[in-house]
Amino acid sequence: MKQPATVPLVLLACTDEWLSRSFASVFEQHGYAVERVKTGARTLRLARRTNPDVVVLEEGNGDLDALAVCAALGNDPLFDHMVPIVITSATPVTAETRHAAYAAGAWEYCSHPVDLEALMLKLATFQRARAEAIAKHGERFVDSETGLYTEAAFERLAEQVGARAVRRHEPLACVTISTRDDARPPVRRADASDDAHESFATVADLCRTYSRKSDILAHLSESRLVILAPDTDADGAKLLIGRLRRALSQTARAAGLADTTGLRAGYSAVPDLADSGLEPAELVRRASSALDHLRLGDVPDAALGLEELP
Repeated sequence: MKQPATVPLVLLACTDEWLSRSFASVFEQHGYAVERVKTGARTLRLARRTNPDVVVLEEGNGDLDALAVCAALGNDPLFDHMVPIVITSATPVTAETRHAAYAAGAWEYCSHPVDLEALMLKLATFQRARAEAIAKHGERFVDSETGLYTEAAFERLAEQVGARAVRRHEPLACVTISTRDDARPPVRRADASDDAHESFATVADLCRTYSRKSDILAHLSESRLVILAPDTDADGAKLLIGRLRRALSQTARAAGLADTTGLRAGYSAVPDLADSGLEPAELVRRASSALDHLRLGDVPDAALGLEELP
């Protein structure tokens, strides 16, 4: 769950250029940054990727079916449902239409001419409530040191992602990563713990940078993290591990350090979660088992899928 940014971001979906510029100008005057889009498909992509603080949808513009986009966001387990969604419409609004918008998940439905001052006041109230909710409950879901999801949050999100993958017959992959060999005795020196913590923090940062916005990253132990990757098969899991390994090596070289951190990864993936009959938790267990098996060997930097074991 995202901590509120200093400058809140509005995702403004409107195909009318003049109207879009007008809305953007008002939001910017009230301290918002604005990302403007013109299609429903791009709105759905950016709503997940940019982590907006407000989504504004203009009804009746080209392919942008505002109610459909609003409902899709409401059904997306990776969209932050504390983000207010506002729908505006240039046509007269009937009670039936307004009720349909609220049923789709809209927080507010406005007809033109929009009372922008009233809208800004409502959004300010929404943002205060959202900030307080994050402050009170965010620590339960996000690890304060790494910025990754906690195990409890991961379990909840994994259930939601798994349910969607089953409905759509999509692939699902899990990757577990460790920065050192826990099967071996730790190095006995004063700074060993600090070195291990720094290595894990580096890998956590790289995972956030090089994974997709749809991937769910969680901190499971002192030296282990897990990535649940929707719509990803075994080949996709290998590509993810390869990206992380190259990024770790480049980071070490840029800092003038020897690439000795190492990155061990276990993974498990299915081409169709529904057909596999598995739960996401089982993929996590299998990926962890593969990593456990890998750590028993002498390979310093490797990846292994449970399905690759004899």
